Amino acid sequence: MVFKVVASLAGLVKVRLLHTEIDNLIFRLHYRWSASYCFLACALVAASDYIGGAIQCVDGSGGKVPDAVNTYCWIKSTYTINDTTSGYHYGLGTEDQDHVRVIHAYYQWVPFVLFLQGCLFYLPHLVWKMFEGKTADKLLQGLQFNSMDESREDKKKNIIKYLHVSAGHNGRYSVIYIACEILNFVNVIAQMFLLDKFFGGIFMTFGSRVIDFAMEDEFERHDPMVMAFPRMTKCDFHTFGPSGTLQLKDALCVLPQNILNEKVFITMWFWFVVLATITAIQVVWRVVVSVSPMVRVRLLEVRGKMSASPSLEMGIRHLHLGDYFLLDILGRNLDAFNFKDILLGLTGATEDKNSYKPYYENDDDDDPISLKRQMEREEDTTAV
Repeated sequence: MVFKVVASLAGLVKVRLLHTEIDNLIFRLHYRWSASYCFLACALVAASDYIGGAIQCVDGSGGKVPDAVNTYCWIKSTYTINDTTSGYHYGLGTEDQDHVRVIHAYYQWVPFVLFLQGCLFYLPHLVWKMFEGKTADKLLQGLQFNSMDESREDKKKNIIKYLHVSAGHNGRYSVIYIACEILNFVNVIAQMFLLDKFFGGIFMTFGSRVIDFAMEDEFERHDPMVMAFPRMTKCDFHTFGPSGTLQLKDALCVLPQNILNEKVFITMWFWFVVLATITAIQVVWRVVVSVSPMVRVRLLEVRGKMSASPSLEMGIRHLHLGDYFLLDILGRNLDAFNFKDILLGLTGATEDKNSYKPYYENDDDDDPISLKRQMEREEDTTAV
């Protein structure tokens, strides 16, 4: 069952060669890799028999308890005694004024929380995908898959015509995407607080405590992963004695599921730190691009592998932010040669033969733009 679920998740992370990209790499880290990780972890945790049962309890004499007691302890939750040890096991000491119970009730909900996390990671992409409505894919008309299409000139004219007609009316296109990028960042931070609340205030410092644990003396340290996800816990259950009175019995319970839980969430902690950092940098970079026409000019120069002349630079500077953003999305999917033609046609700089200066001054065989020009010249000669 687990392997079937894993196979079904492969579609989220597989390399898609014939696919129109409408976002960037950091965006895809959220809805592909992070969501897939959460769904995969959910499947593994939910498959309790994959690791030998969710809970197994024994009574005070070490004998096996009835299955009903296992079920009861799983539903009711178990507990440990904070800052105590019994033999080699943390949290199994004696309860007193200074050592109180720590209830562990989260493990029943772990698969549901992981599934919710996966859905939350996918939500910004779903919002953006619904709003985008395959606009870029329809505009490109397949040019992103076959840059040497015989009808590429007509397709480029159609793109330029649409960009002219819709000029100044693409503001929502950029606003929604930027909002979804910000939502990605907010989502990561919110999930860290969610897990911290879910685990009783231990998640925010979980990773840093594990690092400190690795550096401490082995005889004076307590494993924070065992403290957060104990392998052995206690459970109280009541039975009726011979006289009909209630008798309290104490059971020791093994939680093999926590061996997997600790690996899942320590990995998640470090991934969240990295993901939140690079997403914050991406949001700041997006703000810089939005407020700086010069940065937008330089980015489009890189997309088209060209160095803009004053007339072309002026045309790019006058582009509305939404128009620039749509143009940038198209540039992600087109080769430099076709994108350069669209950029020059949109800005009107094509009428000036000196309107742009290519990065490559000479027709080098290694320059893809020069190679395509040579192929076009050969086609024209053959046609004549």
